[in-house]
Formats: sequence, C-alpha cells, structure tokens
Amino acid sequence: MKKALTVLGLGALAALCSLPVITLGGAASALYYSLAKCVRRGRERPWREFFRAFRQNFATGAALSLILALLLAVAYVSALYLVNAPLSALVTAFYAVTLALTLFFALDICALGFPALSRFSFRAAQILSFTLRLLRRAPWRALALMLLAAATMFAAYLFPPAALILAGPAGYLATLLAGPVLNAFTPPREEFPDTFDYWF
Repeated sequence: MKKALTVLGLGALAALCSLPVITLGGAASALYYSLAKCVRRGRERPWREFFRAFRQNFATGAALSLILALLLAVAYVSALYLVNAPLSALVTAFYAVTLALTLFFALDICALGFPALSRFSFRAAQILSFTLRLLRRAPWRALALMLLAAATMFAAYLFPPAALILAGPAGYLATLLAGPVLNAFTPPREEFPDTFDYWF
C-alpha cells in the first residue's frame, strides 16, 4: 500500500510540476528517476530524490520541453490543414508526413528522452541522438514505451485531472520497460568509485 501511494504521489507531484510546460522535461525525468531508484530499487527518501533530480536536469529538460512544444505546435498546424483545408494531393501528402514525423519525434522525447535524461548527463541534442540509438537497440520496447506515453497523454487530453492519477503508474511501467535498455548503455559497477550508490 505504501509503495502504491508513493507511486501515485510522485506522479501527481510530477504532473503539477509540469504545469508551466517548460518544466515538463525536468519533472518527467525526476519522476522516472525517483520511481526507478526509490520505489523499484528500495532506496529511501523518494521525495528528496525527486526534487534533486528535478534541479539537476532542469536546464536540459527545459530545452527538451521547448523542442517538444515546437513539435506539437507543428503537428497541430498540420492536423488542422488535413482536416479543414486540403488543397492538392501533393500538399496533403506533405502535411501528412509532417504530422507523422512530428508526432513520432514528440513521442520519442516523452518515451525515451526523459528516461535517458534521468540516467545520463547529456545535452538536449545528445539526448535526441541517443533516443535513436535506443530505438535501434530495442525497437519493441521503444514502441511499447511510445504507445504508453501516447495513451497517457491522450487520456490527460480528454480529461486533464486524469494526469494526476495516471502519471505515477505510467512512469512506473516505463521504468520496467526502459530500465533494461538503459542498463545496456550504463558502465559496469567497476568503473564507478566504491562510494557510488550503484542502484541501477
């Protein structure tokens, strides 16, 4: 019961911290980090770990949030065109491809970029490149993560308060799916100092 309440509480906290939009990346990576480290691996002080990760990843998370917002804005304009003002087959095909690509990369950031940010010290451009490596390394896990992110965001779009409830369970499922893939890129324990908490 305590673990379930922690998952729900961390998810609600992350959803609230994401309201300014620019903080979405930091909040999502902090949620993944605190769930993976404290809930799954049994480390203590999940709330403290959440805010520590949030501060640590804020700058890169903000950059990813801006890129995500831009992608979604382009996707929205493309969808509006396809629904309301198709001109020709060629132009329609252009907007359809644009919509598909922007949604793909937006889901790529949400499903793979934010978990990667929680584990590795990358800049925004490096995160985007790294997510493509994750896609090649484990395409089925990546697809499952993207579908999970899409379902969670769609539910929150239909009923915004649902984000407060769904963020935690979705984040926990993401740790189960993304953890093995991220571990494949994590250096072995021997490369870390003895005092390092190798919780991965």
